Amino acid sequence: MPEEVLNLIRISDTFFPLGSFTVSQGMEQFVADNLFRKERTGDLLAAYIKKVWKPFDYQIFCHAFAAARDNDLDRLIALDELCYAAKIAEESRTAMEKMGRNLAVVMEFEKNSTGDTFKSLIGERKARGMYPVMLALASQAMGLGEQGGISLIYVNMTEVVASLVRMAEIDYLQAQDVMRDGIRGLNLAAGILPDSAQSFPLLDIAAMRHETNNHRMFIS
Repeated sequence: MPEEVLNLIRISDTFFPLGSFTVSQGMEQFVADNLFRKERTGDLLAAYIKKVWKPFDYQIFCHAFAAARDNDLDRLIALDELCYAAKIAEESRTAMEKMGRNLAVVMEFEKNSTGDTFKSLIGERKARGMYPVMLALASQAMGLGEQGGISLIYVNMTEVVASLVRMAEIDYLQAQDVMRDGIRGLNLAAGILPDSAQSFPLLDIAAMRHETNNHRMFIS
């Protein structure tokens, strides 16, 4: 099996130290507010895919990957700031930043490469290190190409669905059904950055309410 395929699996696995197991992306608050319905799990996951991950997070990844390929450090910093600013809820921003920084810690970039320089900027607090941008740099370094974006979608899906399993709202078999249906017909494609946007107000409200929830299993 090619090394690139194994690395794609490795960075997408829950064993990989991103910290994604601490994230529910607002799902914990949906459950706390009695807004979650087990029979609508698939619809809710589809909303995340269509309203947040595909039209924005994945687009940031694609444009960051193009910038990494072109060694365009200024573009990477601009995309990093855009990704940070676009996350309305503080928990969402913090979770995505922590995941990106964790990825930066694990990754070993070639000395003086764009990835190595960007990693240094994170350490100097001159860059945020948001997850889609760091994943793009990691994908370029490991030779994954734009296929690295698959990991972004998969990790996001796992965060949401696995959190429901851990809260005993669905079981493992139901989780696999939902994941399978979410993957089916995904049709990932890069678009024009100004057209990229995310709009899921209910998720933003849940994330903001979660910040004041004193009984939390997840950081978001």
